[in-house]
Amino acid sequence: MPVVCAVRNTVGGRQHLGQSEDIGPGGITLRRPRDVPMVPQTPIALTFDLPGTKTTIDVDGLVVWDRRTGAFRRTGVRFVGSSSEQLALLAEYCRRKS
Repeated sequence: MPVVCAVRNTVGGRQHLGQSEDIGPGGITLRRPRDVPMVPQTPIALTFDLPGTKTTIDVDGLVVWDRRTGAFRRTGVRFVGSSSEQLALLAEYCRRKS
């Protein structure tokens, strides 16, 4: 489902700021600066606030794909190894918004 919010993403100890484009219980698509490419299978930690709530989500993921699109990069991330509580919050949010 389309969701726009700021997403702090940490890769290799370096923190970057991106923006979500869409989100689901299993993953997220990010819009990021074009000069920071990522290869598939790169571990990534994500932190973001679900729009319209006071809920902060902290999840781990793996980059599935990454490509340059105009002035930005689009990056698909699959959630892995995250707490069941965090994933349940995401699933409930998506269910309510759909």
